[in-house]
Amino acid sequence: MSAAEGFVQDRETIARNRRTMFRRLAHYVGRNKPDYVFGVITTLAYAGLFVALPVLTGWCIQALTEGYPAEEVARRCGWLLLVAVSRSGVRFFSRVRIFNAARNIEYQLRNDLFEHLQRLPQSFYFRWRTGDLMSRCVNDLTAVRLMLGPGLLSVAQTPVLLVVTLVAMFWVNSKLALLVLIPYPLFILISRAFGRAMHSSNLAVQVGLADLSNHLQETVSGISVVKAYAMEGATRGRFGGLCEELYRRQLRIARVNGAMPAVVSLLPMIGMWIIFLVGGQAILDRQMTIAEFFTFSMFNYELTFPIFIMGWVFALVQRGTASMQRIDEVLSTVPAIADHPETEPVDELRGDIEFRDLSFRYPTSEREPAIRGLDLRIPEGTVVGIVGPVGAGKTTLASLIPRLFEVEDGHVFVDGVDVNHIPLAILRSNIAMVPQDSFLFSMPLADNVAYGLPRTERATVERAAERAQLAKDVEDLPGGYDTVVGERGVMLSGGQRQRTALARALALDPRILILDDTLSAVDAETEAAIQENLREVFAGRTVVIVASRVSTVREADQIVVMDEGRIVERGDHESLLAEGGLYARLALDQEVDETEPEHWVAEGAQ
Repeated sequence: MSAAEGFVQDRETIARNRRTMFRRLAHYVGRNKPDYVFGVITTLAYAGLFVALPVLTGWCIQALTEGYPAEEVARRCGWLLLVAVSRSGVRFFSRVRIFNAARNIEYQLRNDLFEHLQRLPQSFYFRWRTGDLMSRCVNDLTAVRLMLGPGLLSVAQTPVLLVVTLVAMFWVNSKLALLVLIPYPLFILISRAFGRAMHSSNLAVQVGLADLSNHLQETVSGISVVKAYAMEGATRGRFGGLCEELYRRQLRIARVNGAMPAVVSLLPMIGMWIIFLVGGQAILDRQMTIAEFFTFSMFNYELTFPIFIMGWVFALVQRGTASMQRIDEVLSTVPAIADHPETEPVDELRGDIEFRDLSFRYPTSEREPAIRGLDLRIPEGTVVGIVGPVGAGKTTLASLIPRLFEVEDGHVFVDGVDVNHIPLAILRSNIAMVPQDSFLFSMPLADNVAYGLPRTERATVERAAERAQLAKDVEDLPGGYDTVVGERGVMLSGGQRQRTALARALALDPRILILDDTLSAVDAETEAAIQENLREVFAGRTVVIVASRVSTVREADQIVVMDEGRIVERGDHESLLAEGGLYARLALDQEVDETEPEHWVAEGAQ
C-alpha cells in the first residue's frame, strides 16, 4: 500500500468513526427529545424577545425625543420592562431544561459505559490501562455533558439570534447594516483555524489526563513496591514530567481560548466604529433619527453576545467532540465473548467437562499457543488435579471453562454442549473460580465472602469461612466479619486473602469449582486442614484444582500433568509416581525444598 493510499484510508477511517460517534450522540439526544424540543421552542421565543428589546428601547427614546406625554412614555417603558423580564425568564427555563437533559445523558452514558466495560472480556483489559479508562469515565464524560448542555444550547441559539438580529438591522438601515457586516466574512476563516487548533489541543489534553490518571492509579496501588525499592524520587520525577506535559498542553488551550474571544470581539467593535462614523453623519444629515441610531447601536451591541459566545462554544464543542470520540472508542469495542445467536435451552449444569483437540493462543500474544492439541474429559462429580511447571498452560486451561477467553466452537463442552452455546449467565452462575491472585473489594469481610450471593446471610458466610479455615482468623480482626478489609484486601495477609476468596466460592455452592493455586500462600498445616474440610465440599460436584504443589492434588480422582501446553502424563498420585516422569520429578523437587530448611537448621545447631 502506498503512502497516499494509507493516508486516504486513515481519513476514511476517521470519517467513519466520527459518523459512528455522531449517531451515538444522536441516539442519546433522542432519548431526551422532549427537553430538547422545549429548548428549540424557547430558543425561538428568546430570539423574538432578543430583537424586541432594542426595538422597544428605540420606541421609548422616540417618545422622549419627540415630546410624547408622560403617560405614553411610562406605557412604553412598561412594555420594555415586561419584555426584559420575559426574556430573562425564557432564557432561565430553556437553560434549566437543556442543562438537565445534558445531566440525564451524562447519567445514561456513564451507566451504559460501565455496563459495557463489564461485558468486555479479560483480553480487553490486557490492552487498556486502568487510569485511561477511569479518565474516559470521568473527565471525558464531563466534557460531553458541557457540550450537550451549554454547548448545544448555544449552537442552536446563536445562529437564530444572528439571523433575526441581522434582519432587524437591515430593516432599520440597510446601508449601515451592509457596512457593519464587511468584517464578518473574516470570522469564518478565523473560526475554521481556531476550530482545528481547539480540537487537536483538547484531544491532547484528554490523553494527557489519562496518562496522569493511570500513573497515579498505578503508584497508589503499588505503593508498597515503590517504598520497598526506595523509588519515591523516580516516581515523583515521572509524575512531575507528566504534569509538566499536561501543563504545556493546557497552556496551548488557554492561548487558543484567550485569542478566540479577543479576535472575535474586535468585529462588533469595528461595527460600532462604523455606526458612530456613518450613523452620526446620517443624524446630522437628518437621514436617521436618534431613536433609529440607538436601536441600530443596540442591535450591534446585542450582536456582540452571540459573536463573542461563538468562541467559547467552539472550545466547548471541540473539547466535547474529542472526549466523545474517546468514549465512543470504548463503546465501539464489540465484546468478543457474548451469548451465541443459537444458544441451547440450558437451565442448569451437571458438571461434565470435555476438551476436544483444543488449541489456544492469547489474542495479544505472538508466541507459541498456550495450549496445543489437548484432549481431556472430566466426568461429572469428579476431582481433577492439573499440575506442571510454570507456563505449562494450567491456568489457561481452567480459564476456558467459564469462557473467560474465547475459543472456537467444537473444542470445549460442558454436559455435552459447546460452552459457546450455553448462555453466559447460566454457565458462570454454575461455576465458581478462585484465582491465585485473590482480589478483594474495599467492603466488610462478610460482604466479600457473600459477594456472589443475592444478599449477605451471616450463617452462610460463617459456614463458608469455617470450611476455608478463615473463621479462626476472624476473631483477631478488629470488627470480626464486619471489618472493612481495605482496597484489594490490604488489611489481610496473603493467606487470609486466598482463604477469603475460597470462602467466597464455597458460599456459592457451585456445580463446578475451579481452584487455581488457591492454597499457594498458606502453610502446610493450614493447607492440610483446608483439604480435610474440602473433602465434604467436593462431594457431588466437579472440581478442577490447578496446583503448583503436588501435595494439593494427591487425593484427586485424576491428575493431569501439563508441559508446554500439552498433557504429558495422566493418572492418580501413586501411578504417576511409579512412572518416574515429570510428576515424580516435581514431587521429588518439592520434597527436597520442604526438607532442606530443617537440614540447614540441624547443621547450624552442630
